[in-house]
Amino acid sequence: MEAEIRSGDVSVFLYEKIENMTEIKQLLMKGELKAAVVNPELVYNLDVLLFASHKSLYSLKYSQLKTKTIFTELLYNLSPTRSIRDSLTMFGAQDDGTNALFIVFGREDGESANSLKSCIKGSLAPTDSLVNLRNLSKIKKVYKISDEIDSEEAIYNYLVTKVASKEVLL
Repeated sequence: MEAEIRSGDVSVFLYEKIENMTEIKQLLMKGELKAAVVNPELVYNLDVLLFASHKSLYSLKYSQLKTKTIFTELLYNLSPTRSIRDSLTMFGAQDDGTNALFIVFGREDGESANSLKSCIKGSLAPTDSLVNLRNLSKIKKVYKISDEIDSEEAIYNYLVTKVASKEVLL
């Protein structure tokens, strides 16, 4: 049970019982918090999140960002829609949210983790507890997954395909 996941240039932190989400959103808007803040209810598992994260890194590397920052690009890549506004609203930090995933890009030297820890009034949780925070009915509604698709593997495959082929299918 790890409190964080690192995959190359991506670090993921799960915080629960956050008391200052409004303050965190203000820091994001000012560009003072260098992280993507994702609503965990709509993240099926870490693999889908990491896939969208690496897709964002690829877009940054080849100057193909559809949004202004890599942080908003991640939210856009998670979303099944091409609307940037809808992507940010749906997948970003929720005003009334008490749980959130924080994604930091770049080689982790501990500085980003400490910076996050200093501005979040909440508890760092093991990332494998994400499965307890996801809302499967909301995920199915957002991604328009039919009720016939109900196995873990089928839902996972559907979501990865949706994220991977967003520009082609829409």
